[in-house]
Amino acid sequence: MKRFLREGFGPMTQIFQAINVYFAFAAVVINAVFVVLVLARTSRTTFYLVFLWLCVAAIIWNFGIFMTYFAGRGFWFYIALIGSPLIPALLFHLMHVLVRPASRSNWILLAYVLSGLLSISSFLAIFHHGVKLFVDSVFWNIYFLGVLVPFLLGGMVILLTAIKNAQSGERKNQLRYVFYSIIIGTMMGMTDLIQIFSVPVPKLGHAGSVLYGSVLAVGIFKHRRTYDIIAQMQGKLELLSEMAAGIAHEIRNPLSSIKGASNLLASDLDQSGVLQKREYVGIIREEIMRLDSILCNFQSLTKPMNIRTEPVSINEIIRKTVKLAEVGELSLMIKQDLSHSVPLVQADASLLKQVFLNLIKNASEACNGGGELLITTTPETRGIKVIFGDNGPGIPDGLLGRIFDPFFTTKTSGMGMGLAVSQKIIQAHRGTISVRSEVSRGTAFSIVLPVSAA
Repeated sequence: MKRFLREGFGPMTQIFQAINVYFAFAAVVINAVFVVLVLARTSRTTFYLVFLWLCVAAIIWNFGIFMTYFAGRGFWFYIALIGSPLIPALLFHLMHVLVRPASRSNWILLAYVLSGLLSISSFLAIFHHGVKLFVDSVFWNIYFLGVLVPFLLGGMVILLTAIKNAQSGERKNQLRYVFYSIIIGTMMGMTDLIQIFSVPVPKLGHAGSVLYGSVLAVGIFKHRRTYDIIAQMQGKLELLSEMAAGIAHEIRNPLSSIKGASNLLASDLDQSGVLQKREYVGIIREEIMRLDSILCNFQSLTKPMNIRTEPVSINEIIRKTVKLAEVGELSLMIKQDLSHSVPLVQADASLLKQVFLNLIKNASEACNGGGELLITTTPETRGIKVIFGDNGPGIPDGLLGRIFDPFFTTKTSGMGMGLAVSQKIIQAHRGTISVRSEVSRGTAFSIVLPVSAA
């Protein structure tokens, strides 16, 4: 097999080795053009800045290899290796910002730390012989393959999930450009790294830098208006988060005073006192708790979700949530079809209970008497699927795409934050929530949680 590969790829390897330097130079020029376009024609938001630094990293890598061709393996070679390890981390960050613009992830920080270690070692190799031995050894490439490539593969999984759940054709096309470019860049970049295993394939990394960079840039600038909308949403959410913190602080102070005064007033009223006044005090206290709940929901929507995970049984959470819901006034019958083969998941039970309770409440309000809600759990590939399906009036197609939008509601009361907060909780668990509905036949919310959620 090895002989076949050597004989088959031998001439091709020599050809690519001869023109590799020209691909490197072309990559420098093309990425420099992209940098200028980003600076001149886009907003300086996170998405575009990550793309800009991705282009800069590609320039450093390709220019270093280009200069190595003329100056020999030395200073410029190690300069090139400063840029190349940053590319996987930047691509992972780009995918994360594209799919989850409003959320933050420790995985992004970890990707930068791990790639930064390789970049720093490459820089130190210029001055320190011991570090140089590490960079020149196979262990540098093994580290690159074993630690950074999984981030690219994980990012591709995130993209595939986003493509599958995309609500519009334009969104799917936007994500596909990024997905295809990363596949191209990863596969062609791997040909440079696997040289340590003596696999006689041509080095296609610099050609891949030209190709994947071009596909990615075409996708970005073709859908620039969509990316600008995403960037604006991120900016608004950040501003909204600051406003929420300020509003919560300002409102909670008088609420605390009112709550304390009402408690004192209630304690001063003896058992034979004026019952009407006691009733008024009760109303004050209930409204204070309602306002406090609104503030909590508002902050949950705008700040990063803080979850505490532990192994939990989804079936058990559902049973407890149903019992809790049945204590109140429900206008529907709840049936459960819970699979005994669903595995435990790493999750925050209290937050999932909040999601499930909200879906039950929504179904009850939608059915408005005489309805039925069926809750099912089934094992999925490396995950669990939970479905809340009711036989209510359904949701019109024109409203279906907006039900997860913050502050969108068709109810006469409420702020329209329940489903938006629920979606954020599920996404914080690395899961997905989607909805199917038919008018006059009912609505079904599907939640998929990975076994290793969060």
